[in-house]
Amino acid sequence: MSVPTVETALTDAHNIAVLGSTQTGKTSFVRELHATTPRDVSIWVNERGDERETGIHGVEARDLEDVRDAIARRESHIEFLPADRQSAMPGLRSLLWQVSDATDRALALQVTIDEADRVAPETQSKDVPHRDAVRMFTGEGVKRNIKTITITQHPQGIDKESLRNSRYRAVWAMSSEAQASVSKYGFDWGEVRDAPMWAGVLHYMTGDVLGTVKAAEEYAT
Repeated sequence: MSVPTVETALTDAHNIAVLGSTQTGKTSFVRELHATTPRDVSIWVNERGDERETGIHGVEARDLEDVRDAIARRESHIEFLPADRQSAMPGLRSLLWQVSDATDRALALQVTIDEADRVAPETQSKDVPHRDAVRMFTGEGVKRNIKTITITQHPQGIDKESLRNSRYRAVWAMSSEAQASVSKYGFDWGEVRDAPMWAGVLHYMTGDVLGTVKAAEEYAT
């Protein structure tokens, strides 16, 4: 099986899981992906308050109606700031499915979920609407031309079905405990260890290394 190039992985419709400790460069990398994506609409699902990730490009949307209106205005970049991300995820999933259907899946969407373990936690519970919404994004979104990017510094705490649904996995340095939680995914930890400062290693779902990835300096905050 041939593997795609880094450029293809970053721009096609397939999902990317971004894993690594804090202050390693992973969020800066995704901040650049959000700002520079060739896709029609890119939505960053952010926190409010002290947990809000700064420097996110786009218009602010504080509820689902704001998101709907921004898409209708053909805004290309949206920072979604719901009062409660867990409660908002099922509604966002439903809204973007409607948008996909209304455009006959021609509108290329991208959804970035920061600190994804908080909205898609690893749990044995069967009825977790916010986790299940993320599973639908990662499992069925591609068929609707929706690319999903999940970010976590706690891979041991994220829903593993959502993680497995990501064709690409960008990996930064992390603790040995975090490494152990994703030991079955075939990551090349030697490549991760030897990557340049602030760079991560992009893997294909087979475990093949596609190359290193790093944010341009202007996106590092």
